[in-house]
Amino acid sequence: MTLTTQNLYPVFLTALAVWREARGEPLEAQRAVVWTIQNRAALGGWFGKDAVSVILKPYQFSSFNSGDPNALKFPSSDDPIFKEIILLVLTPGPDDPTGGATHYYSGDVVPSWAAEMTFTTAIGAFRFYKR
Repeated sequence: MTLTTQNLYPVFLTALAVWREARGEPLEAQRAVVWTIQNRAALGGWFGKDAVSVILKPYQFSSFNSGDPNALKFPSSDDPIFKEIILLVLTPGPDDPTGGATHYYSGDVVPSWAAEMTFTTAIGAFRFYKR
């Protein structure tokens, strides 16, 4: 993908979401978060019509929720992890490592929505699910 003024914002916002959600995770887990965003956009409907609407949909990505400590974090201009994530967003690869996941969580507390979904894989600290 060549960056243009038309696609710069979605690329930056996707990279920011991945950086906020998974910056301490292995590269494969970061790539899986990119794919989760892409999977939601591909389904459309309630999730949103593109990466921007998917990411900014209220209460979907915790790092964009008001009051979340990550919501106020931004990478520095020379952050090497952010640079790697931008490359992931631009070239996520042809194979979805999540098995079509539209949801994920990390941590010890299993969200209530997970009981209604199909587990697809675990990558890093994340567990991925789809309907």
